Amino acid sequence: MSDHVDNTDKIIFAEVARGLAAVRRRPGLVAHGCCHYCDEPLAPALLFCDADCRDDYEKEQAAKVRAGCPG
Repeated sequence: MSDHVDNTDKIIFAEVARGLAAVRRRPGLVAHGCCHYCDEPLAPALLFCDADCRDDYEKEQAAKVRAGCPG
């Protein structure tokens, strides 16, 4: 017989698995030779020219989500 802790563990693990699956389904950025934030030319495999652009891009995207705007 399982106790409340076992049942709670199962619920927590299921929620974590559901969250990970949702993140994995989200489309990711594709490298296209320019910074996704400031459009500076980059090496083909890079997404952002530096951490500042990456952070600013993520903040901008989060603000769009909060405002209910699509991607």
